Amino acid sequence: MTFCPDKQMRRLSGRVIARIIHRYRVSRYCPARKGWMASTTPLFASLLSIAVLLGGCTKAGSDYGFHITNVRVSSGYQKVLAHFQQDLSLSREAVEALEKGVSLTVLLEMELRDSITLTLLADDSRAYVISFKPLNQVYQLKGPDADDSRNFPRLRHVMNELATMTIEFTTGPLAPGPYEFRSRIRLDNARLPAPMHLPALFSSQWKHDSEWSTWPFEINA
Repeated sequence: MTFCPDKQMRRLSGRVIARIIHRYRVSRYCPARKGWMASTTPLFASLLSIAVLLGGCTKAGSDYGFHITNVRVSSGYQKVLAHFQQDLSLSREAVEALEKGVSLTVLLEMELRDSITLTLLADDSRAYVISFKPLNQVYQLKGPDADDSRNFPRLRHVMNELATMTIEFTTGPLAPGPYEFRSRIRLDNARLPAPMHLPALFSSQWKHDSEWSTWPFEINA
């Protein structure tokens, strides 16, 4: 039988993560205190012991996560257009980190394969960075292009903007036939501040990953 920690243990894990986020914020704005990493080592040790308990525990019926609900693919000249419908919701810990100054990167990954041979023909990705601006009390969404930056009054507006999108995917010449468009959307935890990598690795609150899904389509002559 799998042991799952009680609510008190989960609150303890949350407090350790909150302390790491706080020290990260101090180090950003107080260069003289950048030596905080050494004093953070006991926090890592505590969190690692907690992680052993949390690692084998999954949160059933969670109210957060990333899911791709539908992808409609249409072909053009040496490209395909992918129309995404997605259900995207951040966990409580991710929202708290965002509001404390930690930027979150949503990564959309795409692949095109030959449906018969499963040969990978092309791949691409798009990164979207969400940040909170406390001075203006707005949420900022930066897209893949340098000039693609928009502000929203509520976080739910940002997530709604990402939930429906159309991506132009360059493929090169494609012969008529069956193909597979594969996609995955996830929170890119590797782009979190370094002190948060270990908490994000073990905490279920940082698992936002749709996993790969496959959407067949055909190119006609």
